[in-house]
Amino acid sequence: MIRRSARTALATAACGAVLAGGLAACGTVQQLNAADKVSKAFETFGSGKSFSAKLSVDATPAQIQAFGTATGEEIDKDSAAALSAVSLSIAFSADKPLKDIQPAKGAGSGNGTAPAADPSVSASYTLTGKGGAPLLELRQVGGKAYARGDLAGFAKLVGENAAEVESLAEGLPAVLGNALKGQWVGFDTKTLESTGGTGGAGKGATPAPTLDPKAAENLNASLKGILTHDLSFEDKGKQDGKDRITVTAPARKLTDDLLKAVEPLAKDIPNLAKLPKSAPAKVPDRPLALDLYLDGGALSAVTFDLAQLTEKAAPGTPLPLRIAFGHDTPAVQAPAGATELRTEDISGLFGELAAAGAGGAGGADAPAAPLTDAQIKELTRDGAMNEEQVRLYNSLGLGYQDIKDLADLKA
Repeated sequence: MIRRSARTALATAACGAVLAGGLAACGTVQQLNAADKVSKAFETFGSGKSFSAKLSVDATPAQIQAFGTATGEEIDKDSAAALSAVSLSIAFSADKPLKDIQPAKGAGSGNGTAPAADPSVSASYTLTGKGGAPLLELRQVGGKAYARGDLAGFAKLVGENAAEVESLAEGLPAVLGNALKGQWVGFDTKTLESTGGTGGAGKGATPAPTLDPKAAENLNASLKGILTHDLSFEDKGKQDGKDRITVTAPARKLTDDLLKAVEPLAKDIPNLAKLPKSAPAKVPDRPLALDLYLDGGALSAVTFDLAQLTEKAAPGTPLPLRIAFGHDTPAVQAPAGATELRTEDISGLFGELAAAGAGGAGGADAPAAPLTDAQIKELTRDGAMNEEQVRLYNSLGLGYQDIKDLADLKA
């Protein structure tokens, strides 16, 4: 449907923006005017009480199809239209500057907790389709979470029969079925944690790994050196009233340098041990560039042309990915009229999702062999799940391998 390199490039462009942000702490870049602008732009991040970002493919369906043709992997009309229309937005707000928010207890433990785990921070995540219609919305405000989706709208977006797709929700409790038809549901985040929905943030979660201060200092120094020597900047002047600055880096060298910088931390952060020792073969051995757009000195957007990731894409077949940033945006609010979810509703939902994510083996209605103590120890070793979650999934019909596959996805 969509070329693998195009999918993985979403993370590449986002990482590029974050890497450029590190220049704010690098004094040597002040020698260059363009780098100086970038440095000052990133200094504004977190100074406000709210922040938003929107990720989208900045191309028409025809351009997306042309890119697929050029790279030898056809993208059908419906998929191209969906990719062109869909976008993902996030927003955070608080009653004080975001840079002053301290990480919540347990954050960074490998359990997937978001910045909004701090009850003083409100957050929203929205997947939108054609015309900006919301397909999925998640919010977290004051320790409560809210969600709603539009299953029929999503089906139409990808060219499926809406009625057939909606039938998938018939076996769910009424409140969950309604949530898939656009009605808000709400629940206390502690309830979600107790059912295993946060990937280990509840009882028995693995404590957050701690970094040796000297190791953290060495990492910071390494990153500064990498960003100083591997990145180059070019001021391209004004475009649509905004300053355009192109940041270029040798992709393979940058990846190798970053991997070497974090390798010493593997003993303190187990998941880092899974990283390769050098850049994977799919990382291009050539310079890659992304464009930063500054409005009044603040970063307003980042664009990255996915065509750079493949030599098959001929000139004239770009596929730009765009991340638009907003500063001092409206505060995230709790939706009115949300229906409260019961604990049993949430447990049933995650059981169904777990069964589906594991490929349908076993299932909620099929018994699974009880797990041994050794198997439970193995499944909880990396901290992606805790013992309570593992036992819950096992009771819902998932066997050892099913749960292991699910844990690997979470990790």
